[in-house]
Amino acid sequence: MNAPADELAAHIALWSRACDDLDSLLGELSETDWAAATDCPGWSVQDVVAHLASIEHALNTGEQPSGIVPVEGRSLASSWTEAGVAERRGMPHTQVVEQWRAEVAARRAHLAAQPPTDPRAPAVNAPGGVPWDNRTLLRNRVLDVWVHEQDIRRAVGRPGGMDSPAGELVAGIFAAAVPYAVARRAAAPAGTRVAVVVDGERRDVLVDDAGHAAYATTQDPAD
Repeated sequence: MNAPADELAAHIALWSRACDDLDSLLGELSETDWAAATDCPGWSVQDVVAHLASIEHALNTGEQPSGIVPVEGRSLASSWTEAGVAERRGMPHTQVVEQWRAEVAARRAHLAAQPPTDPRAPAVNAPGGVPWDNRTLLRNRVLDVWVHEQDIRRAVGRPGGMDSPAGELVAGIFAAAVPYAVARRAAAPAGTRVAVVVDGERRDVLVDDAGHAAYATTQDPAD
């Protein structure tokens, strides 16, 4: 049994399941839903699917979106992402969906034929040239598809999918990032305790005297 390869295979399976869940949601949308604004600035529901199609296309082919224009204050990866959406804006939503489905099918076939086995090996065709390894890329594909499914659900008023296997993985990723956000992003002072409650379960993040944050091994009683 190869534990590292099994970890990657699990991420691939979750991504594939998340794509199926998203595909089911897209099949429920009305003609007017596609133009609905999402929480992604400037993106409609159709734009979100265009983004996902762009990512899978790049992973399959190594091709970059056309018209990448560096924008001051934005990373190259951000400009890359916007270019992938922009080059599909003239398409009808049906074409965008079919392209996404075709790219997902091609990606599935490739991963089945040549499954990655080394989590630390550089990922092939990582979008935007980000220096990700296989573990990071495959994990982030689950996150990207599930998060954007939720963007679409909020935009069209169709809640759901919060308890899916992909959702559970993403919740774990976000929970693991909370101590960093508390200590570094929020610059919380020493002694700060932040209660994190997910699905009724509380865990406390503590900032120590050195300014480092971690989940506490013991919890204060809930208020």
